[in-house]
Amino acid sequence: MLNALSIRNVVLIDDLHLDFEKGLCVLTGETGAGKSILLDALGLALGARAETRLLRQGAKKAEVTACFSLLVDHPLWSELEEHGIPYDDLQIIFRRHLDEEGKSKCFLNDQLISQTLMRRLGQQLVEIHGQFDQLLDAKAHMAAIDAYGKIDKDPIQTAFKDYQAAKKALHDFHEKMAQSFERQTFLRFAIEEMEKAAPRQGEEETLESEKSLIAHRAKIADALSTVEENVNAVLTGLFHSHKALTRVQDYLPEKINPLLEAADRAILETQEIFEGMSTLTREVQGTQQSLESLENRLHSLRSLCRKYKTQDLLSSLLEFKAELSALEQGENHIDALERTVLCLKDAYLEKAQALSESRKKAALALETALSQELPPLKLEHAKFRVKVEELAEKGWGAAGIDHIEFYTQMNPGSPEGPLATIVSGGELSRLMLALKVVLTQSGAVPTLIFDEIESGTGGAVAAAMGERLKVLSQNLQLLAITHSPQIAGHGAQHLVVFKVMQSGTTTTHVKALTHEERLEEVARMLAGEEITEEARAAAKRLMRR
Repeated sequence: MLNALSIRNVVLIDDLHLDFEKGLCVLTGETGAGKSILLDALGLALGARAETRLLRQGAKKAEVTACFSLLVDHPLWSELEEHGIPYDDLQIIFRRHLDEEGKSKCFLNDQLISQTLMRRLGQQLVEIHGQFDQLLDAKAHMAAIDAYGKIDKDPIQTAFKDYQAAKKALHDFHEKMAQSFERQTFLRFAIEEMEKAAPRQGEEETLESEKSLIAHRAKIADALSTVEENVNAVLTGLFHSHKALTRVQDYLPEKINPLLEAADRAILETQEIFEGMSTLTREVQGTQQSLESLENRLHSLRSLCRKYKTQDLLSSLLEFKAELSALEQGENHIDALERTVLCLKDAYLEKAQALSESRKKAALALETALSQELPPLKLEHAKFRVKVEELAEKGWGAAGIDHIEFYTQMNPGSPEGPLATIVSGGELSRLMLALKVVLTQSGAVPTLIFDEIESGTGGAVAAAMGERLKVLSQNLQLLAITHSPQIAGHGAQHLVVFKVMQSGTTTTHVKALTHEERLEEVARMLAGEEITEEARAAAKRLMRR
């Protein structure tokens, strides 16, 4: 729930701090007092678009802070952990700065975040509803049914993605086949050219090594010859040393034997060096390939790589052969792709039809629940229906194959039609409230704001709306901006918004009313400027009820 809202330098507000309570909080005040400014400020704190018009005249910076507390199982906590945002005591603090150049900064628990993230998280905490509720848009009806029925759309989205990918693969191959003759001609020439070049695995590295050997053959041969002579001399010395030690071995066996063993090892290892050097010398001296032929071969291979835009001729050769084979077997390959498309289409339709059944059950449950909410709002003759229709194939999508729209019939004998076209202003306000009472029971948003939802109603109807708001506030926090005394009388908390003019400056203030002050405010709403005793008595009756 929203615990507190602090506002500085927003439109007519200088410096304001509000504390909110659970249940139904009503905000009243004269028209133009600044109630809408509070909504603008809260929207700013929750990621709405920052506009310089919101900055108080003469101020260089505006700041809005909104503090929330949530239940431990709210899904928003996992998002905070995902983004590495710290939190303590289940508190979340949104803060937004706006300067005179229109630049803004967003903070969550004092950590800088993006406006997009702030808006997405804010939408999980607060919903604002006015006379022209978003549920008037038929595009929102499917989302409302899915939320109400707690429907998982991941399977249908995955199935549609796979189906679309298969269709694209088939379309792309058809386009390839349309250009098949030219492509096959190119592939055959490329394959022939590559096979004629006969590249070997790792050939370029081998050629570079041989090129280095040929280019420096004389130096290498001279160095090897010198090393070979020196190693031969060492070997001769080791033989003589071994014979000398053998002659005196019997005089000091315990001293001489270890030396003889070491000499044996040295002779063997030196012989290995000598033989290796001899072999390498013969290889260097026996190299017949010319430097020019090696460079020609390297140039040939690298030219082919550039020509066919590849770094691995062997891999490209295999790919070209596979593509040529597929094109030559084009009809068979198309058949295989078409079978895949049909298979994935069937899988998509199976999930889509299961989704449709789930939506129809949710729609029926919503109709039943709403029928119980309409009589208390003086809409006992109204009927509400959720129309679930299957779309033509061109309308299929990641959300399934359904078109969902809310239909109503407000009076017996009157025509049934789409919600947006049939319902009048006063009836619409009540119907929106009834829908919200039912739909919010399945949602996770803990705070709802109703902005003059009573528009077009009055008297007993407004009183009925107040009663339903009170019922809804038992499980959610509600903020109701209202001009209706019947709704204001049901508030658990009452804030009045008013303007003060001082020294040529106008500022908006908000005051939390005591019980006696609430009586006076409700009486004012009933009577107008001159509060009568009859109005006070009526206010008492409203508040007692």
